[in-house]
Parts: sequence; C-alpha cells; structure tokens
Amino acid sequence: MLHVRFAETNGALTVTPLLRRLDAETAPDFRETVGAAASGRRLVVVSLSHVRAVDASGLAALVSVLQRMAPGGELRIAQADPRIRALLASTRLDELFPSFEDATSALLA
Repeated sequence: MLHVRFAETNGALTVTPLLRRLDAETAPDFRETVGAAASGRRLVVVSLSHVRAVDASGLAALVSVLQRMAPGGELRIAQADPRIRALLASTRLDELFPSFEDATSALLA
C-alpha cells in the first residue's frame, strides 16, 4: 500500500510520497493514487523529501501523472536527492519537471 501525504494550497496540490524508492514495485500505486488526485489540476508539486531512489518505472509514473493533469498543467519536483536530480537531467526530464529546493519555492515559482 502506498503511503502518501496530500496538501492543497490555492488550488495547487502538493504530494509527498512517504517511501524510500519510487521504482517498479511502488510506481503502479503511485501512478494510480497520485494520478487520480492530480487529474484536471494545473499545478502539482511532488516533494521527494523521503525518496532516495527512482528508476525508469518511477520516471514513467511521473510522466503518467502529468498526462492526467489539465492541458498545459505543470508538475514540479521539490527536495529531490542529488542522484535523482542527476537522473532527471540525464534523461532530459528536468526540462519537463522543473526542480526546486523545497515545496514552498515550487508553489511560488
């Protein structure tokens, strides 16, 4: 079962997965749970403060969540571990998912 915390601020959704890995094991639940909550929204911030590793399945889950959002919606990443930021950069997904130091900065950008 996926443990995730949701918070809403001025219509924007902040999602904090309470897990260490976003991988093949956890990505399907993440895609389903977070995708449903993000459906039709214009701004979603995913705080990776607890996540220490992401694999290709995790990246695909993030893309899937973005696809469920409103047209032109933006999914922003906050508090990503340096290795996760490097993975996003190497896959060029950092162009799709802007990264911020914390969720507050991501909401205000």
